[in-house]
Amino acid sequence: MSSLSVSALAKPDALPPHAFRPPELDLSVVIPVYRNAATLEPLYVRLRKALEKTGRTWELLFVEDACPEGSGEVLRRLAAQDPRVAVLALPRNVGQARAIWIGLHEVRGHWTVIMDADLQDPPEAIPVLMEAMARGNGRIAVVFAGRRGRYEPWGRWLSGWLFRRLRGWLCGIPGDAGGFGVLDRRAVQAVLSWDVPVPQWPVLVGCAGLPVVSIPVPRAVRPAGSSAYTGGMRWRLAWGTLWMILELRRRPERWSRPHGAWHLPPDIQRWGARFEAAGLPDA
Repeated sequence: MSSLSVSALAKPDALPPHAFRPPELDLSVVIPVYRNAATLEPLYVRLRKALEKTGRTWELLFVEDACPEGSGEVLRRLAAQDPRVAVLALPRNVGQARAIWIGLHEVRGHWTVIMDADLQDPPEAIPVLMEAMARGNGRIAVVFAGRRGRYEPWGRWLSGWLFRRLRGWLCGIPGDAGGFGVLDRRAVQAVLSWDVPVPQWPVLVGCAGLPVVSIPVPRAVRPAGSSAYTGGMRWRLAWGTLWMILELRRRPERWSRPHGAWHLPPDIQRWGARFEAAGLPDA
């Protein structure tokens, strides 16, 4: 595990407070879902095995981003068979970053894992990431899974490698950091303290000046389907991300959220025993 020295752009204690539920269990896992029907059940099986080995209490929070191909039916079935599975079903597609940001409002864990649903992020790495967080003894806010391996075609791999290095240099996160990692409560609070057009959580963590580390984790080739991001979408996302970093450097207060300024839209459907127990059945 290697540490990273970062310079704070907006100190965490200067960010506005938000209504934030106290932790009710050890670990929440937030997973955005779009066109992942083929991988959801094997993902659930591998997550359950990996998380049960930790000896911690946990929940899975899937955010179904208005999927057109049947992911919702798989998630509804998983939520019905395991009370530790909860689902937020969005009425319209908002994109991966915003889906994660919405899901973070509902986490109940002392720590939060964020990962993809396509099985490229190995669930078996979660205990390793948690061990690295524990070794930090409260001094580390985020442990990133540093991407390793050749998990996509050469052109996409190279452009992604270059983008992550540039992004890391600009906002103070490791150059190998992807979207798989463990966050403590400070990091989740910091991410929710800003509302930007595309709220990529690694960027918001970096721009909050939080202490982070990265440990190498091999990333797998996608076992089914293809990425929802076309080449054009990747370029637009990259330029939008760089613009957002510069904006947060220059005017962080413009994007900060007043206390209690955002609530889950009322037309979000909620599936799972957790929401039923709270009196929030399907919308």
